[in-house]
Formats: sequence, structure tokens, C-alpha cells
Amino acid sequence: MAESRPNDLPPKLKAVLIRLGKTKQLNVTQAVKLPYLVDVVAMHLLGRKITEGHHKAWDHGVVTREVWHYLNKCADSPVFHLETVPLSEERRVVIDADEPAMLSPEEQAIVDFVAHELVLRAGELGRLTKLMNPGIPSWGQRDYAASVGEDAFERLSPEYREMAEHVAALTLDQLRASSVPVEDLEDAIA
Repeated sequence: MAESRPNDLPPKLKAVLIRLGKTKQLNVTQAVKLPYLVDVVAMHLLGRKITEGHHKAWDHGVVTREVWHYLNKCADSPVFHLETVPLSEERRVVIDADEPAMLSPEEQAIVDFVAHELVLRAGELGRLTKLMNPGIPSWGQRDYAASVGEDAFERLSPEYREMAEHVAALTLDQLRASSVPVEDLEDAIA
């Protein structure tokens, strides 16, 4: 296995990013969040992660820590460079290297699935990764590890996401208006 240099990405994580970026044009937010989704799908299908990355709960959802730090230092990278998107605060990740032969055909298929099915806009990715990790007590306060288990995979389903978005939009007043007070339940049981 190839060694990563200091301030470099682990080899498989780099291969995943290159494959994602060759399949779809990525912005920085997508580049730091999509490796997490790759590992969630890989855990479900292969029983193991692919990327060698550490997925953490930050303010705007789950971030692959190594990618964030690497992209913020990659000005002299032979693999990636960043371009400013006109009239935007966003930066685009441009791939300057060919994909290394690091990923098995099964791993490539998982990366391709994520690139085709789960490349969402930045805000949507942040919401999705937060919905996948409802047990994280405080986003951005600490460096909590994000779940890559079966629970996170199941929360990728459109049905779960729709339900969670609906519940998140409810106010206490709406809940009070459509529920039965506890006292009424006690009388009904007695």
C-alpha cells in the first residue's frame, strides 16, 4: 500500500476523491462530505469502510476531517487545486491527477453510486448528514465521530429523510393542537 506524505491524504481516500471528482464536478463542501457517504454505503454492502478517513460532526454536518485539512493546504498539490466560483463564496475542486489503481471493482461501484445518486447541494448534504446522526448531542461543539453503521445507512432512505424533515418542521404549537393532553389519556385508561 502506498504511503501518504505528511499533509497528504491516505491513499484510498485520495483515490475515492479523485474518482468522485472525475465523475462529477465537486465543490469543497461535497468533497468533504461525500467520502462519509461512501463509507456508510461501503459498511452496508462490504462490511468495511473504504476511505481510511475520520468522519466528524462539525457545525454544518459530517465532514471527513482529513479532506478538510488537505484541501485547505493543497495550493501546491499535484493532485487537486481549488478554483473560485464566480459570484459565490464556494470553491470548486479540480482534479489534476489520474485515478490510481487503489480501488477494487466493488469499491469503484460504491463510489460511482454515491457520485450519481447522492451528490447534493451543500446545504442539502449538511442536512442529510445531520439527519443520519440524530444521536449527536451538539453539532460543532465537539469532534464527535459520525455513525457509519447500519442505522446511518437506513437513514439514507428517501422515506426516512422525508419523515425527519417533516418532524423537524413541526412546532410545539402544532404538536399541542394535534395531540391529546396526558390528563385526557389518564381518564380514558381509568
